[in-house]
Amino acid sequence: MLALWQKLRIPLPVEVAVGRVDLVHGPDFVLPPSLARSAVVTVHDLSYVTHPDTAHPAQKRYLDLAVPRAVERATMVIAVSHATRSDVIELYGANPEKIAVVHNGLDPIFQRESTAAARKQAAALVGPFGTFALSVGTVQPRKNIPAMAAAVGRLRKQGHDIHYVHAGAEGWLSDRVHSEIVAIDDGFVHFLGPVTDDVLKALYEFAFVTLAVSKAEGFMFPIIESMAMGTPVVTSNLSSMPEVAGDAALMVSPGEVDEIAAAVEQIIGDEGVLRDLTEKGLRRSLEFSWADAAEKTESVYRKALDKS
Repeated sequence: MLALWQKLRIPLPVEVAVGRVDLVHGPDFVLPPSLARSAVVTVHDLSYVTHPDTAHPAQKRYLDLAVPRAVERATMVIAVSHATRSDVIELYGANPEKIAVVHNGLDPIFQRESTAAARKQAAALVGPFGTFALSVGTVQPRKNIPAMAAAVGRLRKQGHDIHYVHAGAEGWLSDRVHSEIVAIDDGFVHFLGPVTDDVLKALYEFAFVTLAVSKAEGFMFPIIESMAMGTPVVTSNLSSMPEVAGDAALMVSPGEVDEIAAAVEQIIGDEGVLRDLTEKGLRRSLEFSWADAAEKTESVYRKALDKS
């Protein structure tokens, strides 16, 4: 049914599939047609507006039409960060009183050690590289992969034996990313493709540092996942990333390769910084839970029903 609504634009109310409801929640940017008296929509980010060159043109055209309509129609809007909330208010002129922030949670799987089998599989993937910086996410322009790879390249020129590893499926406009990497890579950049969560946990454990230096994010899971697995994080000083990381990561400008390289070198050269980031990161990761997100979401539902 969701495919029909989003792909074919067939105006069938949700009640056709599920029967009568008092409230409908669109968890991914848009709202299906419905006869319900209340509606809640979750908006994850507006990067297709703030960074249009990083969005697939067809996806951008659809979201430019559908998301403002959903925000206007919704009784309440859930933003996954204060940064996203600010963007929705500023760019769509939404009423601040109807927008609630509900942070995403940390999957409990990242609070447990990876299995021996997963560690063996991860070791087979990255063992030959020795020390490496890890980044995680769909391969697409917004993730800023070429800049992070270039930063690792700078470190190598300074004498550091470090590789750059990226885990994640190919996404939109990924050809653009790979074409930029060609000019940087001399054998130290490695794309692993998609991996299971258990293998990802082991990759975080094996990594020297996680680079989460995206151009824009509504909420960046690799920050808290890496922290939970005891690996320090370098992230962007804009969008939602400072909000998610708190004081438990080093912040850099995503467009400044030298800043990214210097942050990693700071961790390499100072065991105190490494230890401090690891300890703060573990504590910070515990501040995000799906149980808390569920409780806050229920509160939004109640407020939406009260308003209708």
